[in-house]
Amino acid sequence: MQIAYGRRTRLAVLGAGVITAAAVAISASGPALADTADTGGTATVSLTSAILVNLAKSNVIVLPGSPVTSSYANGLDAYTLPVTGGDGEASIFFGEVDFGGTVVLVNAKAGKTVTITNVQLNFFTGALTGVLPGGTTQTALAYFGGNESISSSAGPPATEFFSADQLNLSGKAAKALNTDLNTTTFTRGTDIGTFTTTFDVTVT
Repeated sequence: MQIAYGRRTRLAVLGAGVITAAAVAISASGPALADTADTGGTATVSLTSAILVNLAKSNVIVLPGSPVTSSYANGLDAYTLPVTGGDGEASIFFGEVDFGGTVVLVNAKAGKTVTITNVQLNFFTGALTGVLPGGTTQTALAYFGGNESISSSAGPPATEFFSADQLNLSGKAAKALNTDLNTTTFTRGTDIGTFTTTFDVTVT
C-alpha cells in the first residue's frame, strides 16, 4: 500500500516517530533493540526541462559520476544512484540512506567544475544532502516538497519506497554552486525536479 503525505503530515509523522523511538529507548532494559540496515536499491533524481534549459543558458551542464547513470525521457533528465548503506526507514521518516557515485556540474565557459560526493537522503531534515567541494560535512542540497509518498513490502527482501514530486534547492547549495561555478543561475527555493527511491531493508 502506498501512502501520500504533504509536508505538514510528514512532520507530524516524524514527530510521532521520534517520540515513539525515545519511549522505546527509555523503557528498554533487556536485550539491545534491533537496528535497521539499508542494503541495496536505487534512487533517482529527475531534473525538469525548465531547469536544464536555464542551466544551458548559463553554460552549465550536469553529468553523472560513475556508477551514477543518466537518461532523458518525458522532459526529465533522470540521474540514478545506487544505495550503498544507511539506516533509513521511510515508514517513520527516520535515519539516512547513503548513495554511491557523484554528481558533477560544469561551467564550460568559465572553466569551473563542482563535484558533489557522499549524497544522502536524510529523513529527519527532509532533505537530499551531499558534500560540496572543500567541505567535510553534509550540506542540504534540496528539500523535499509537494506530495510525498511512502510504501513498503515485506519481501523477501523487505523493501521501502519514498518519493517527492518537488525538490526545492537550498540556500546553502545555491550560494555554493553560484560561487564555485562563477554563475548566478542558482536560486534558493527553485523546484529543480522530483525524487524517488526504493531500497532493501534488513533488521540486525
